[in-house]
Amino acid sequence: MNSEEKINFLKQNNVNVEKGLENMMDLDTYDDILNDFYEALPNDLSKIDDFKNANDMTNYAILVHALKSNARSFGFDELGELAYKHEMASKASDVNFVNENYNTLVNEANKVLDIIKQYKEL
Repeated sequence: MNSEEKINFLKQNNVNVEKGLENMMDLDTYDDILNDFYEALPNDLSKIDDFKNANDMTNYAILVHALKSNARSFGFDELGELAYKHEMASKASDVNFVNENYNTLVNEANKVLDIIKQYKEL
């Protein structure tokens, strides 16, 4: 599939691909680094879950901050915004917010994983 079709696929899935390409310089770099993000995300989510379950808001905040930054870098704005809210809540030791909104964060992360999986298969 050509570059234009790949970009259109991302746009159709509400990915802010313009921002992603601006951050990564070109589609080849975007693809390479996106693959690294895709490969690491399941393990990162597992660690986030472990810190949440341990009520370790300090380390939880560090990981959701990284998730926020990565998601925003690739143009996954919704995931970036959710991770930002979790980062702010965990920095404020708001365990209730984290617990009450955790499934929304995980569901969005899984949606991003699915989009990336489909994108990689193009």
